[in-house]
Amino acid sequence: MASFEKLLWGDNTDPRRELAEIFPGDTGSAVVRAREWALGVLADAGVDASDELRAIRTLREAEPRLSLKPARYLAAQLRS
Repeated sequence: MASFEKLLWGDNTDPRRELAEIFPGDTGSAVVRAREWALGVLADAGVDASDELRAIRTLREAEPRLSLKPARYLAAQLRS
């Protein structure tokens, strides 16, 4: 559940921070590792990255630790 401060003031956390926690590694960027993982997940599920809602839902189902903001960030990265 979201904290009261996040509800009151909004969530100003950097989604890349959560991605770094979920996709750790010694080399390269966590965003690059997360993006590669997300491309594989969407390809396996047959979901087009341009369908943002389905992409977010598919990513969050594949990785339960992924919250909404980083999932939206990843989906936006895949569309561009």
